Amino acid sequence: MNVSNPSGLKSLMPSLAPWVYLELKEGEWLLVAPSGTTTEEVSGKLGFNEKGTDTALILRVETYYGRNYSKVWEWIKTKRGAIFDTAAPIEG
Repeated sequence: MNVSNPSGLKSLMPSLAPWVYLELKEGEWLLVAPSGTTTEEVSGKLGFNEKGTDTALILRVETYYGRNYSKVWEWIKTKRGAIFDTAAPIEG
């Protein structure tokens, strides 16, 4: 996801537990939510469904391809299909 208010969202990310996330750079995150979670539900949980000036682009990704740092590919590989039974977020 990509957002217009990175610092505001960064403070909300721990509240998404047990969903797991990785901050790629300021304003951009990878997020793994439980299977069947819609992008609209993610948006709502992050507060973007309410009126305001912040913007966000939230995408559901089923497959991926590209070039990036190996730590990003490793994170995606290990977090895909995560079990959501932990009480705290798992970062990086």
